[in-house]
Amino acid sequence: MQLLIILTGIVSGFGVGLLNSHLLKTRKSKKVKTDNSKSTTFVFSGNLKQTNLVDAVQFLGIGRREGVLHIYSGRRKGYLIFSKGNVIDAFYRNYTGREAVLSMLEIDDGDFYFEPKTICQPRVITDSIIDLAFEFSERQNKGNN
Repeated sequence: MQLLIILTGIVSGFGVGLLNSHLLKTRKSKKVKTDNSKSTTFVFSGNLKQTNLVDAVQFLGIGRREGVLHIYSGRRKGYLIFSKGNVIDAFYRNYTGREAVLSMLEIDDGDFYFEPKTICQPRVITDSIIDLAFEFSERQNKGNN
């Protein structure tokens, strides 16, 4: 799994961005329900200086997670909505959808927290995070020339 993440990080132009276990806080705990069945709780949080947003999104995608990734940068807050591991919508500042994701890719200092929950929302974003990362990189390169 780490090899896939490393190769994808290299391809996306954002560096290797390893998702080492000491950088990510993941925990599975067993809860016993009254009907004696078991379930797991998934906790995922981190700092954008240690794990960039693309790597965090890819990690959630590989796990086919469903819920909301909260991104905090100072007083600003953004959200990425996941369904079956895909980012289906996003909100950041005055942006929604693709533009919100592209704006959040600029954030290099902040924290994130994944909140698992059932999502019943239509898919607004059809691009993969890799496609959006390439577009972000192209925009950055055009701005530097």
